[in-house]
Amino acid sequence: MTWGLSAPRRRVDDGMSALSEQQRAVLRFVARGLADHEIARLLSLSVQEVSAEVGEILRRLDLRDRMHAVVFAHETGVIRLPLPR
Repeated sequence: MTWGLSAPRRRVDDGMSALSEQQRAVLRFVARGLADHEIARLLSLSVQEVSAEVGEILRRLDLRDRMHAVVFAHETGVIRLPLPR
């Protein structure tokens, strides 16, 4: 697995089909830099539920940590941020 700006763009379905809709929503918020308590408030979940979902996302996508989840989300096009000029 390659990580970084020079890596070829991954397809969105690379692992995303393994995630539930709720997990996809959590991943989008994680990729935007939100903390578990902020995600919990937005999705009307407990902080413990969000933490468990993040752990399950990492396990299902075979990612080491939240930072790798952010990179994954950007590389697969789950989230796209504008590039600075």
